[in-house]
Amino acid sequence: MALCKKIMVTGTDTDVGKTVLSLLIMQILTAKGKNPFYVKPFQTGCVSPPDTMGDAAFIYRHTPGLGGMDPAASILNCHKNPKAPWFAARDMGQTINIPRTMDQIQEKETGHSHLVIEAAGGLLVPLTETLTVADFVKKSKVRPVIAARPGLGTINHTLMTVECLKARGIIPGGIVFMETRKKEGRASKTIIQENMEAVERFSGVPVAGVVESITDFQNPGPDALRTVERLLKPFHFY
Repeated sequence: MALCKKIMVTGTDTDVGKTVLSLLIMQILTAKGKNPFYVKPFQTGCVSPPDTMGDAAFIYRHTPGLGGMDPAASILNCHKNPKAPWFAARDMGQTINIPRTMDQIQEKETGHSHLVIEAAGGLLVPLTETLTVADFVKKSKVRPVIAARPGLGTINHTLMTVECLKARGIIPGGIVFMETRKKEGRASKTIIQENMEAVERFSGVPVAGVVESITDFQNPGPDALRTVERLLKPFHFY
């Protein structure tokens, strides 16, 4: 039996499009006849694991053939308050058990061709009083990819994210700029192209391109899927 392939979707910050990037990866894999599984190890702002408004429910609702999946199976740590996992867990009188979480992820490998693991927030967000998301990426020994904003400020944030990974001996598989429907407006094509050029040149990590704002997540369009395929192909994820 072939080994389960794993990828971790990280980001330069919160709300940069990690969940949408995870969705696109899931859609590509299922379209290719694979049997992927989505995992959100640390979910804050979480009413309950089967929350129909949560990230896992969003993923399965918009991935063809997976609409009946139970989102609770994908949420490994659920904490109510929308804040860093360390504090969200502490608010509930809990401490996140990292070894147990890693064991749970390993258990999900059984029966699946791929795991798509979505990290929480940015890399230096604390999960416990001693461990950050970046530490979890290193312990997991999973190839990360980076979701970043396309507009002004992304050069600095993205390069710092890459430096954070490299400082831990981790080389990200690639970077993709994710356009969201936020109020700050869209960056010009010139700025986006310059941002991609600068990030790729100074990081040495390939930038797959830009995923423009998506209005129909069930049918994101061929351009978005092609961009994510460019992200995945260099390290033979499928």
